[in-house]
Amino acid sequence: MMSNMILKNCKTIDDKIINIIIENGKITKICKDIKSSQNTSDNIIDIKNKIVIPGLIDSHVHFRDPGLTHKEDWKTGSMAAAHGGYTTVVDMPNTSPLTDTAKNFKEKKEIALKKSYVDFGLQAGVKTKKDVDEILKEKPTSYKIFMDLHENDRLDEMFGYIEGTNKTLCLHCEDKNLVDYNTKILKSNPEYDNKTKAYSYARSALAELISLNRAIELASKYNIKLHICHVSTRQALELIGPAKEKIDITIEATPHHIFLDNSIYDSYGVKAKTNPPLRDKKYNITTDKLNKFDSIATDHAPHTLEEKQKDTWTSAAGIPGLEVTLKLLLTEVNNNRLKLDDVVRLTSTNPAKIFNIENKGQIKQGYDADITVLDMKEEGKIDPENFYTQGKYTPFEQRKFQGCNIMTINRGRIISEYDEVIKEDCKYIH
Repeated sequence: MMSNMILKNCKTIDDKIINIIIENGKITKICKDIKSSQNTSDNIIDIKNKIVIPGLIDSHVHFRDPGLTHKEDWKTGSMAAAHGGYTTVVDMPNTSPLTDTAKNFKEKKEIALKKSYVDFGLQAGVKTKKDVDEILKEKPTSYKIFMDLHENDRLDEMFGYIEGTNKTLCLHCEDKNLVDYNTKILKSNPEYDNKTKAYSYARSALAELISLNRAIELASKYNIKLHICHVSTRQALELIGPAKEKIDITIEATPHHIFLDNSIYDSYGVKAKTNPPLRDKKYNITTDKLNKFDSIATDHAPHTLEEKQKDTWTSAAGIPGLEVTLKLLLTEVNNNRLKLDDVVRLTSTNPAKIFNIENKGQIKQGYDADITVLDMKEEGKIDPENFYTQGKYTPFEQRKFQGCNIMTINRGRIISEYDEVIKEDCKYIH
């Protein structure tokens, strides 16, 4: 049985002071005053009027385990999550081997149960109808298709496999044919070998739109609920708006697509390379568009520095995000460009709803005691040397922030306090 905990003097996002009583990992009572009969815990923490929000849920991480653990593994990735204020993550299926069979799915789950510092779910890849149905018995959080890897006929088959599963299908939307064609043309010109902006033109905004339009057609055909990962252009938002009236579709933003455009390639170079790429200012997402989004996920995708520091075409695509995202968002709150309740909605409440994660995403009686404590006055500069992830790089390096998490509590146990991360048991969410 887990030890009980009382959090005293917690400030809510609407400026109320509350006390939170926790028993066996659940919130059992939220009250203004604690009666002497309730004050029985030997683990009483005075939050000192700091703001508490639900533990963050990142529905899009790449922990590279198994098979690619020289980049990241479940231990280092989940430590980064706890350090960044996250209590739950959902890992992507493009590990080695791919998580697209029941055998591979169960093996990854066992690895994560041993190593993870946070609660977790797993997305499953889509291979055959038989594999999809077998994995369904293991209760995946969702399924995932990287549309940039498949021709249209194959995509039609894969979408068909998801029909009737009652699971969300997550998509990476870039059109394979256009990306391949653009890449071939641009790679033939040697002057683009060290001009990372060429990569963003190869994987163009149009490629995202073509793929997204195809996804909407197929989802309508097979009656599938869609979640579009890392939407990167304002034009995509214009396409998704009308689609929401026809199909069940939700969309996610990432911190790098919100806060950066492809001009960062001029200063930070190829280390800022990611898929989909950072966009030109005439296309990119900005904070004022977040009201159109359903969630924010990090797409935490670390690589070794050796893999990142090659030329435009051969360097690895991916950016670590777990330890910068909340700092960036809270800075926007302090600068009056974003509301704190929007941060909670996008990083916790909505992800729980989108992926049917029970008893998480809210500070509410009966829910898991997943709580992130904020210090809205804490200031500093983002320094990758302080990261727990193996990916010690970020295009946000030395960026000033104001506001950060100072404590992360997962099911009533502290898993991070300031820069210390603590191992507790995790659980598989389903």
